[in-house]
Amino acid sequence: MLISWSALGGCYLGPDPVQIAALAVIDGRPTAVLAACGKTSVGVELSLDDAVEGQITRWSVTVDVPEGAERVDVELFGKARPGWDVTTENTGGILSVVPLTAIEPGRSYLLDSANYGPEGSVAPRLAFTAADLPRIGPGQVLATAGRERSEIMSLDTFVDERCRASLAE
Repeated sequence: MLISWSALGGCYLGPDPVQIAALAVIDGRPTAVLAACGKTSVGVELSLDDAVEGQITRWSVTVDVPEGAERVDVELFGKARPGWDVTTENTGGILSVVPLTAIEPGRSYLLDSANYGPEGSVAPRLAFTAADLPRIGPGQVLATAGRERSEIMSLDTFVDERCRASLAE
């Protein structure tokens, strides 16, 4: 019976893809913390959640993970460093890409580290506003907690949980 239900529904019954990006404030600067989980490179994208039709406002970077690193800290809007490939320009797609340069009060943002699952499923993106930044203390991150929620947790707990979940995929 299970086979016929899964065949009819075309559903994937495995674990959900894991969001490996969280938001921290390090030295007063908004920073994406990425659980490296044995990867050699990780990408992060920050975009406006309230984008205008026909365009996307974003800042994105791909970072080479130093050998043995458990996590990578990526200062949002920071200058490119060795091993960083910052991509804010239009990539020739259907949408016009507008570079995102700051986090502004009153706007909603989405932080993502692409982690695609089977059949194109993706992990939930972290939604936040500028008002969330002061709530994040030293050694903490704001991270996704399911599809519709976020929570503040210790940075170490975040990295441990996400890497354990990534290994289960």
